Amino acid sequence: MSKINVARLVEPGKPLELGTADKPAPGPKDVLVKVAACGLVPNSFNVVRGYTPFGLPELPAVFGLDVSGTIEAVGEHVVGFDVGQRVYVDPFMTCDSCHHCRRGRRDLCPWAYYRGYMTPTERGMEIINHYRLGGLSEYVLAPDARVAKLPDSIDLLTAARFGYVGTSFAGLLKGGLGPGKTLLINGVTGTLGVAAVAIALGLGATKILGVGRNRELLKRVEELAPERVETVSSEDGIDLVAWARDRTGGLGVDTFYDCLGVGGDVHGTNRMLPAITNGGRAVLVAGGVEGNVEQSYMDVLMHDIHAVGSQWFSAAEADQMIAMIGAGVIDLSFLEHKRFPLSKVNEAIDLVGTRVGGFVNVVVEPGAVDIAAA
Repeated sequence: MSKINVARLVEPGKPLELGTADKPAPGPKDVLVKVAACGLVPNSFNVVRGYTPFGLPELPAVFGLDVSGTIEAVGEHVVGFDVGQRVYVDPFMTCDSCHHCRRGRRDLCPWAYYRGYMTPTERGMEIINHYRLGGLSEYVLAPDARVAKLPDSIDLLTAARFGYVGTSFAGLLKGGLGPGKTLLINGVTGTLGVAAVAIALGLGATKILGVGRNRELLKRVEELAPERVETVSSEDGIDLVAWARDRTGGLGVDTFYDCLGVGGDVHGTNRMLPAITNGGRAVLVAGGVEGNVEQSYMDVLMHDIHAVGSQWFSAAEADQMIAMIGAGVIDLSFLEHKRFPLSKVNEAIDLVGTRVGGFVNVVVEPGAVDIAAA
């Protein structure tokens, strides 16, 4: 059996180790993908450096979440996919047979896990080792239902960011965002936040308000669409609710999208909830925020405020998002790709750990030659 190059997490808190693994062969309903790019985001750094409140695969494990690449082989029962097709590989794995999966809500599966990363559920530990190869590998194996075709108009580096773009896409749809709507984003300069701005513009939101800390990045966010996007620093000490209501003619925003990173302040989230208009929605996707979201019983009753959680996205939402990006309706051309060969994976992880912001797309190219980061 031929060998492939991989990067493994041997122990949380220590650098990834380079090595080899057996090249996998697809099962009847599997697709074998030659990895072009594996995207890294801040949580990659957090886990590798020892932040592990989740269930991890059996170590040592090949890590790497978001993958784009080209199909090299398909299982004998796979239909609709051909060798040579360019694809995005969805790492969100589920049992596909429980009550929630059968009704189309894979995001609620009690056995869910992220291939090459972790599981947020106790039962996820039962199946997390079924697909062992993460994206920091020359090849990955995935069920055909977890693979999405890419049009020629989408490059493979951009597609390696789709896990977090898709998270914001699904979250904003759950939040009811659409043409003529208004949006407030908490954490607007981060990986999820900048993606949310681009998506909201594509969905037709007319006013997008953003809160963050880094003033330089806030300015860049506004430059995406100066006539529709306005930001403020959370360190300016202004009344954010009054600001949001003033910018929406006194109504408040239709959707509040909370996407702070690990260590985010839930008190800031609570302070912004009154900025939502009557009948509006709060969407919570900040998996690293601890504490309780608080809202009075009477506020919920009298103002019909909906708070929803959103984890990842469905296959249908992936196809919708890819179609919109491919057609230019959602514009991700602002992404600055920072490329690393597999041999420099730990340098790539260190870079995402510096909180480079949502404009930078750090990718590892397992098949790339050993050159300086581009």
